[in-house]
Amino acid sequence: MPLSLEAPVKCQRLALVIGHPGHELRVFGLVSEFKPRVYMLTDGSGRHGIPRTPSSVALISKLGATRGELFARMSDADIYRAILEQNFSGFCCMVRELAASFLKHNIGWVAGDAAEGFNPTHDLCRGLTNAAVLLTERMCGRRIANFEISLTEWEQGCPSPLHDHQCMHWTLDDHQLAEKIAAAKQYVELKNEVERALQQRGEGYFRTECLRRPRAEEPPRYDRSKPAYETWGEQRVDKGQYQTVIRFKEHIFPILKAIQDYAVDATLTHTSFQNEHQAVPGSY
Repeated sequence: MPLSLEAPVKCQRLALVIGHPGHELRVFGLVSEFKPRVYMLTDGSGRHGIPRTPSSVALISKLGATRGELFARMSDADIYRAILEQNFSGFCCMVRELAASFLKHNIGWVAGDAAEGFNPTHDLCRGLTNAAVLLTERMCGRRIANFEISLTEWEQGCPSPLHDHQCMHWTLDDHQLAEKIAAAKQYVELKNEVERALQQRGEGYFRTECLRRPRAEEPPRYDRSKPAYETWGEQRVDKGQYQTVIRFKEHIFPILKAIQDYAVDATLTHTSFQNEHQAVPGSY
């Protein structure tokens, strides 16, 4: 049987932690229903340097959700630079800032990007979310429900995900689905991605919004094949678009391990945790 939201959880505040603007569309119905506090790692400016934050700000506001303290503070170029420079302290600051906000706003459950090897920022977002949830639990002494959102399951060649007891489903009625599709089509910066997803899966596929428990709290491992973003990075280096390929084992895994170790080893009291957090904004 799929997971269901128990009454105590439904009464608590939801946090949505996403890597890029536009990911909120994947759980449009949940955002509309639960009005989460939305945290966003980057502005989605990509290689062209044009942020798509305004489109997400308008959509989040329309649905009655609010922006978290950590919201589109970095460009995609910024986060890739931090990855290549192995800025462990900067990413640990992000964990502290997320956890401090979870505490301040009494967050009871969290949903965020899954680590799927599709984009390095998505993988980092999952690691940061897991670490922030763990640190929050250490500070408040209670469990925080933690879910992940698949962002790539409708891509060409990807099978439909297997839904099991680890999944929680939120099903939209016809009106809600129509609103979701309309919002996606109006998100100008994601026009190509939206059209491709609808062509490959059809509108009805997006009626069900699936949250699942992370398969593991520890960083993912791509032992048998390299993640897709390495292949794309190699292609762009060959074309002269990138100078360096971001590698999972060389660049992403050490950061995920560092922030997980930080959350596990943290022995801060609630007071000192809040004091340290005062200096976090602008850490990059």
